[in-house]
Amino acid sequence: MSSLSATRRHCLRLLMLGGGALLTGCAALPQAGPSTGAVINSGTPAQTPAGDSGYHFIPLTEDTARALNQTAGDNAAATALRAFAALPPAAPLGRIGIGDLLHITLWEPNPEGTTLLSPPGLDVSLRVDPSGMVELPYVGALSVAGRTPLAVERAIMAVLAGQGHDIQAAVLDSQSVSGTVIVQGEAAHPGAYPLTPGARTLLDLIALAGGSRLADYNTIVRINRGGAQAQAPLSAITATAALDIPAAPGDSILLLPRHLQFYAFGAVNHPGLFPYDSANITLVEALADIYGLQDNLAAPRGVFIYRRQPAAAQSVYQLDLSQAEGFFIADLFIVRPGDVIYVSDAPVADVSKVLQTISGVSGLAAVPRNFGAGY
Repeated sequence: MSSLSATRRHCLRLLMLGGGALLTGCAALPQAGPSTGAVINSGTPAQTPAGDSGYHFIPLTEDTARALNQTAGDNAAATALRAFAALPPAAPLGRIGIGDLLHITLWEPNPEGTTLLSPPGLDVSLRVDPSGMVELPYVGALSVAGRTPLAVERAIMAVLAGQGHDIQAAVLDSQSVSGTVIVQGEAAHPGAYPLTPGARTLLDLIALAGGSRLADYNTIVRINRGGAQAQAPLSAITATAALDIPAAPGDSILLLPRHLQFYAFGAVNHPGLFPYDSANITLVEALADIYGLQDNLAAPRGVFIYRRQPAAAQSVYQLDLSQAEGFFIADLFIVRPGDVIYVSDAPVADVSKVLQTISGVSGLAAVPRNFGAGY
């Protein structure tokens, strides 16, 4: 004992006299984060404004877990719907655009045999120029961009009405460059795909491009239109019909990888960053991914999930695994991207740390496991 420092001798006396409850007189012990009591006592109930801590403390029950899952799903869908609704209105199908190739035919049915046009009439293909115009013989410059082929036919016949007998016009948008959508990124077959009445929505275009090379829950669909953009997970679009919005001519659909992960710290067997491998991960699955709690360190009441929530106070949820229904509750609670799972040390862990510091004993082999304490 003579070789021990005064502090160590003091801690050892406290340990011998009263156990873990007296260790508060020792120098600060190493730990991975706050104690169970510190987390519980620093937060405020969900029904009241967050205090100085800035977070709400919410014990998890089956009803709470179900309500949180429903709210999270509704909020995600509502956020995506608002983003899509803010996009510029989609242009209607069937309009001629800049760069389109028009096939125009003119003819004059005249039973008397005299005609402005030599049989079988005038047949030309014209590209719509950057100003939205085409130059048509007998008609001159004609504005066509934004008009339907039928409207252009009527405009041509109106110009030629005084030059012949019942001159007819037929306009076909044979190569609708402006009526296509670009699908790129993680699409199996990226490229330009035409919009048709039978293939108009986001899922239609993604299907034409062979789908995503990634799982739907790992794919973000970003749509760019007129300088604005909005995005949603592909899994949300497939699950919510209102998110499968019509694409517009000239849209760009980009399929991006969605990086999902959660974090684990404290008295767990495998701390670190963990990627999602399914659309949703329950807390039971997350605990399995981290190989559970450390038997010799973890406080069963001290399983906490830290969650940031946009436009709301941050929240800390507590799972009490000392109760028999704890794992049923954990199997209902959905871990969200960015959640932090933290498990606090049990009080007995402090005893182990002091023993290790004083005598070099590692672990809890020399300490009765958990002392039967209900922490």
